[in-house]
Amino acid sequence: MHSRARAGFTLVELMVVIGILGLLVTVLAFSVTRHFTKAHADLDKVNMSKLYSSLQTLANDGTFTKRANDKANRDKSGHEFFEVCFRHKLMDADQLDEIVSLGGPNSAADRATLGDKFELDAANCSFTAPKMGEFKQLLQAKERTVLFAFNSRNWHNYDSIDYGVLVAWSDGQFEYLTSADAAEKYNISAEEWADPSQLFGKKKPFDHTYE
Repeated sequence: MHSRARAGFTLVELMVVIGILGLLVTVLAFSVTRHFTKAHADLDKVNMSKLYSSLQTLANDGTFTKRANDKANRDKSGHEFFEVCFRHKLMDADQLDEIVSLGGPNSAADRATLGDKFELDAANCSFTAPKMGEFKQLLQAKERTVLFAFNSRNWHNYDSIDYGVLVAWSDGQFEYLTSADAAEKYNISAEEWADPSQLFGKKKPFDHTYE
């Protein structure tokens, strides 16, 4: 006699199959998430490049020089640096997106609010910036320094992919600076790196950029 072929799965076999499928879904989700995170990081770098390029050109504009040297603006830094630029139409509305990291908690300001009384909330800016009155001088300085970098809110945006912190140097270079590089090249401790407020405006190469 021939035994009849078994049909279907046992409960144990079914649970094993479900477990394997669950594992595959988890691995796939991790891979997809990592892919999009890296894409955001790369796009942030592109936007930083655009931002630096436009501000470098702007630094040689007489209107910017006049605004930057004005007593009311010369010490404006961080998000207030950008606020002045947008308020006085030194930067275009399209650039509101360029000062926001795709991988962080911030969102671009509403274009409808632009004007003479425009106020840029800290939640609408992901980057540090130098004092307006020092910007042109820093661009021309022999010693390179960080002009723009992720602020405290966005400092750890790409820790999950070990990218480090996006910085724009005064000599026009852009990179993701890691804690290891910061420790080796600038003697920045792990404690300082974990709390960038100890770096901004205080320690090289972040001593000329502020939140």
